[in-house]
Amino acid sequence: MCMVCGFTSTTYDPCVDISLDLEPNQGGSGKSSSAKSLNSFNFEADCMRPNQNCGISTLKGCLERFTRAEKLGSDQKLFCQKCQVRQESLKQMSIRKLPLVSCFHVKRFEHSSIRKMSRKVDRYLQFPFSLDMAPYLSSSILRSRFGNRIFPFDGDEQDASNDLSTEFELFAVVTHSGRLDAGHYVTYLRLSNQWYKCDDAWITQVNESIVRAAQGYMMFYVQ
Repeated sequence: MCMVCGFTSTTYDPCVDISLDLEPNQGGSGKSSSAKSLNSFNFEADCMRPNQNCGISTLKGCLERFTRAEKLGSDQKLFCQKCQVRQESLKQMSIRKLPLVSCFHVKRFEHSSIRKMSRKVDRYLQFPFSLDMAPYLSSSILRSRFGNRIFPFDGDEQDASNDLSTEFELFAVVTHSGRLDAGHYVTYLRLSNQWYKCDDAWITQVNESIVRAAQGYMMFYVQ
């Protein structure tokens, strides 16, 4: 959206999953810096547990960050069709239409071209077993900005999200253990309200608490 005249242009990008950035870590362990350096390995491991006071990201928080309006810098001005010049703009992502199965991919691998290094982010991500996707729809974001009005999309008579429910249930979680350059993937799968751990050729029943404590890398939700 142009910050001068308010002109808005929309781009549609089909996707099979949504990649989410983890929320900034705002927590702390309460330990001294020397204790952190001596026990950095244990501290990082503790951050993966939901009951530790070291900053926890949530899937809902990641989705809110994904759909939050972002002001583009002066070096990223976009061409405004109404002003006919490049103007400072706002960019905002939203979900146009919900699929039957929603897949969320968490960006746990970070790469810095400036520092020339890569690392894996092991922070714990809290994910719900039931998820309402309504707040992240394009229609919801438009109504929150302009009021309770109906906004057509490119000639559509009604919002495409009306055809499907916005309520989703978790049915699979993929985890990654190990380092950035070497690791192992494990999948937790729900069948008939029973969770199973799929670890290569070994499949075992697990409690729901085990799934909740897992370090989510990919989460799959179904309507």
